[in-house]
Amino acid sequence: REFGKPTEIYIDPDRMKEALLNIFTNAVHALHGKGTIFVKTYVDGDSAVIEIQDTGKGMSEEILPYIFDPFFTTKDTGTGLGLTIAQRIIEEHNGRVEVESQPHRGSIFKVFIPLQSEIKNSK
Repeated sequence: REFGKPTEIYIDPDRMKEALLNIFTNAVHALHGKGTIFVKTYVDGDSAVIEIQDTGKGMSEEILPYIFDPFFTTKDTGTGLGLTIAQRIIEEHNGRVEVESQPHRGSIFKVFIPLQSEIKNSK
């Protein structure tokens, strides 16, 4: 864990918890029982950043463009909706998700949330 200076952001805590939980769940699955998940928070320009890095199996360049698509999954089980939901919730907060990944080296998900922004209505 590496946490930067506390920063005030405007979020729906329940929705953001759901988004981050989906990202963490994928990270745990990528580890296959061994490895590490690192969490880092910091400010980058006008955004608060939550960075989630795992030492799991990683993803190829061919897979990365599809990971937020509904029903896309590389797992034997699951719906393929976790990252789709996470991205939608983050976008409702006027944020964005960036992903870096390499096979056999793990993945880094960076969640950017504006420091001052109103939440879009999700209904």
